[in-house]
Amino acid sequence: MEKSDFHASFTYKNLMDSSSALIHYVDLDGNLLYTNQAWRDTLGYTPVQVKTRSIFSVLSSKSHKTYHRILNMARNGTEPGHHELIFKLSSGKETELSGLISLMKDDQGEVIGATGFLKLSAYIDEPFGMTIPRRSKEHRVDSIVKDKGNTYGGDMLLGLEDLNSPMNRFLDSIYDLVFFKDLDGYYRGCNNNFADLLNLPKNKIIGYSDYDLYPDHIADLFREKDAQILKDMTPRKNEEWVTLSDGSRSFLETLKTPYRGPDNELIGFLGISRDITERKIAEDKVAENEMWLNIYFTQSGNAKFFLMLENPISWKEVPVENQNQVMKEICRNLKINRINPALLDLYGITEEEIRNEEVPAGFLCDPEEGIEDLRTLLEQSNFSIVFEKTRKDGKDIVIEGDYMCLYDDQERLIGIFGNHRDITKEVLAEKETRERELYLRTVLETTRDGYYALDEDLKIIDVNEAYCGMCGYKKEELIGMSIMQHTIMEDEKSARERAQRIYKNGSELFESRHRKKDGTIFDVEVSVSTIKGKERTLIYFIRDITERKQLESYFLIEKDLFKNTIHSAADAVISTDSYGRVVIMNNMAETITGWSQEEAKGRPLEDVIHIHDSHGNHFSNIARESMKSRNKVELVEDYRLLTKGKGEVFIELSAAPITGSENEIIGAVVLFKDITRRREEMKNIEDLSYKDALTGLFNRRYLNEAVKSINENLSLPLTVMVVDVNGLKLTNDAFGHATGDKLLKEVATIIREVTRQEDVICRTGGDEFILLLPNSDRAQAKALKDRVVSLASRTKVDSLTVSLAIGYSVMRRADEDFDDVFTEADNNMYRNKLRYGQTIKRKAIDKLLNKLNRKNHDMYQHNKEVAQYAEKIGLSIGLNENEIEDLRQAARLHDIGKVMVPKDILQKAGKLSEKETNQIRKHSEIGYQLLKEVDDYKHLAETVLSHHEWYNGAGYPRRLRGEEIPLLSRIIAVADAYETMTGVRGYRTSISRDEAVTELLSCAGTQFDPDIVEVFVNQVLG
Repeated sequence: MEKSDFHASFTYKNLMDSSSALIHYVDLDGNLLYTNQAWRDTLGYTPVQVKTRSIFSVLSSKSHKTYHRILNMARNGTEPGHHELIFKLSSGKETELSGLISLMKDDQGEVIGATGFLKLSAYIDEPFGMTIPRRSKEHRVDSIVKDKGNTYGGDMLLGLEDLNSPMNRFLDSIYDLVFFKDLDGYYRGCNNNFADLLNLPKNKIIGYSDYDLYPDHIADLFREKDAQILKDMTPRKNEEWVTLSDGSRSFLETLKTPYRGPDNELIGFLGISRDITERKIAEDKVAENEMWLNIYFTQSGNAKFFLMLENPISWKEVPVENQNQVMKEICRNLKINRINPALLDLYGITEEEIRNEEVPAGFLCDPEEGIEDLRTLLEQSNFSIVFEKTRKDGKDIVIEGDYMCLYDDQERLIGIFGNHRDITKEVLAEKETRERELYLRTVLETTRDGYYALDEDLKIIDVNEAYCGMCGYKKEELIGMSIMQHTIMEDEKSARERAQRIYKNGSELFESRHRKKDGTIFDVEVSVSTIKGKERTLIYFIRDITERKQLESYFLIEKDLFKNTIHSAADAVISTDSYGRVVIMNNMAETITGWSQEEAKGRPLEDVIHIHDSHGNHFSNIARESMKSRNKVELVEDYRLLTKGKGEVFIELSAAPITGSENEIIGAVVLFKDITRRREEMKNIEDLSYKDALTGLFNRRYLNEAVKSINENLSLPLTVMVVDVNGLKLTNDAFGHATGDKLLKEVATIIREVTRQEDVICRTGGDEFILLLPNSDRAQAKALKDRVVSLASRTKVDSLTVSLAIGYSVMRRADEDFDDVFTEADNNMYRNKLRYGQTIKRKAIDKLLNKLNRKNHDMYQHNKEVAQYAEKIGLSIGLNENEIEDLRQAARLHDIGKVMVPKDILQKAGKLSEKETNQIRKHSEIGYQLLKEVDDYKHLAETVLSHHEWYNGAGYPRRLRGEEIPLLSRIIAVADAYETMTGVRGYRTSISRDEAVTELLSCAGTQFDPDIVEVFVNQVLG
């Protein structure tokens, strides 16, 4: 060996062995080529023990995957950067080291391995600012070696000063900034990165001191720190902002280490710097966020606090049978970590007093009494509760408490954040409001006048019992009813114009006519006022003035105005003499009856008004009936009038006697109105309110009414049958709501076909039908169920077989509770659904897959080959049989969501638009929604959802990164990409195997898991 080679070899070894940094380097296969003394001393190995070892033999298995990734990056020419690694000591224990892993290159610049500089303990100096100038003065020292003799230290310096030496080539391969200074402060070596930082060639650095390169005050500071290192004989780390020659600023971390020669003589300092600007900026941002959080926490008007656990707890992994015990331990171990001033003010206590309590009562819950509240908090991650608490001064307050669980990056519970707000005033105000409302309600309910309130849509929102008594409706029937449904004097337009007038003027008094539930009309006096709040409300007070109006009519007759009144009336009016013969008949009466005044005059009333009820029974002369009873007679329910032309109209009719001055009966007045159209409208309204719009069956409202009348019209035995449509949500998601609606209509048709006319059929929910089958025992119910199931099994909707879950129960005695019978039927249905429902959903998924294959003929082959590639990868990495089967099924179904993507987009040859791209990207979420509905496949839903996530976090839909992405998804991503690139498609050109492999390798670590890519390329493809 020549002397220069000896110098180079020795100085390299001397440099590494003299460093307190833990240094090793390996070849591209991971074989250890060199370890320095500090590395061996720290891990407890001798040079002989590590001479022929692999790096993996001294690494914990936990870090094997990380180092494989480091070697892959080195083979690709990518700087591995900073890493944390777990090493095995010679004693068998483990320790964690961190530091920079850099590329190692040969003379031709080819990467031959990797070098690790691992972290050791060091002092941290305060940061200071530094600007790198261009200095004009040059006080260069040509060489110091000749002054020190031919020592090992001199050999080292010669190796550093020789710019072409192996030592310098090694330093240039290091990504960090490296320099070496002698004890006099002169630079004896550096790498290219350090020279680039100063914007100087190496020969303008080596041989120069800090005073030649920096301003004097900076050079003084460097020399002062060098002296401190000599004094302490300990490595020192500096962090400083450096302004580069181009004006940009970087934050550098520099580690200076004292170096000794083989005779333990100190020969200089080794400096290693790295750019940590991004980390510094991130730390500053964290500090700023912490500052604002602290401001918000301390200045908030609400009481806030943190309760923290010393040891994190993985709540989701706690077995159900152990949860109560764990919750008690959580309550005992929670400690107050931080409180704000508002909390002390709220409870009137000092910080010392509150910290002396383990967990103050009311801050979270009592371990014995509030365990269910804590369970809710742990299950939902947040929880709100209102409770009373007594302050230190004895004052009772009402607290609204909001709690939120805090988790670490492993999703373990580390504490609870709480927010307490004093709502005492709000509670008292609410109580006062309730008391005031109770008082007003009492006044309204005890008055004899009717009352109701209308919203801006003129619908009743409140009503008293007095008005319910007037009109014959129940309160719940009137709530939500439009005013137009029970008043007859105004159309909707006029009513709204009146409302606007009242809003403007504040009140109004007028007379109107209202309709009772039985159709009877009564006269009312209405007083209206308005209340202006968030929403405008009209307050109506109603007084029945029917008797008064009758008196007014009689008065008009006595004043000889009766005739004019009759002819001007809007309703049909006929007056008779005391014998019940027609005297006067107005135009409306002529129109309705078909009789003219001349034809009818003098005829008995029953000839002109021929009335019969719904059973065909004829009603005699109503005028004579009223005169005989001396009272008003009304006909309001299903009475029809036979006109002169033999037509029929529905009418509502009343007759009242007319008395003379001596109170003698002198005749009668008959009022009637054609209500045929109104009945039709009311019938339509009733049908709409009791019918399901989609199927035409009765709805839940009708069912509720039917159930109420069960006890009145018992037809025992009564069967209650519950029918549930299997897979409706899956059908809607997969085929669209139009297909789902079609499915429901088919089910309604099936049930109609097999039921009797007297059976009650209701659609009560999205996928639920309820049948009430009078006079049906269990055998008849089973026969009906079998007929429904048989007919459904032969019915298809868009290639889907109709599948139903059916349960029934029979009510045999009048004293049985209907709710209990219904609950039994519902439970039987669910048992039936659990038995057969999942099979139907699984078949639906298979049909979807077939539909997708028909839409895109290449899809079947694609899914088949992706499943085969994925299975081979799984076998190569050692997955067990169950995992392999899950992988194969997930790969087969990974594109199931594309069933919702139009065919022209799936097969488009050119570039997709942004809208089309978004449609394609939705397929993973759609597939997730479909699979999670099927028990056999829902464990695969997460895999399908994540198969387009990127290893670097740039994928979709959730931007997961690294091992956050399920392993099976990472495998499918590689198999899917390779098959897509190499598979033959009619709408695009495939690429070769080698081109596809090159693309996979280039995307390893960014789009794909590099370990899986390596297995696929080297083991699956060979």
